[in-house]
Amino acid sequence: MNYRLLGKRIKQERLNKRLTQEVLAEKANISVSFLGQIERGERKLSLETLIKLGEALGVSLDYLVKDYTSKSDPELDELIYILRNQSQQEIRMLADVARIIFKYCQADREP
Repeated sequence: MNYRLLGKRIKQERLNKRLTQEVLAEKANISVSFLGQIERGERKLSLETLIKLGEALGVSLDYLVKDYTSKSDPELDELIYILRNQSQQEIRMLADVARIIFKYCQADREP
């Protein structure tokens, strides 16, 4: 989840509804400072808080998070999992090998 973009959407909806941070925070039962941190993407928020904000703004949860969730790619996730357990030197070596392979594959495709 991209919390910075989510915060921007929450702020934009608040402004569209002509609500102050104080009013929205009160409706969602959170502090004004926490709402400010959410809107700036500085703090993560729980699902419960996100639901409260959606209800206070009169928008659905899917509207707030659409386009801002990370799309999962199983193969990429597997590579990341494998790389997490490797040293920086091993990661650099694997990256170099990947570059060579991709360069070779690209040259093979060119007419």
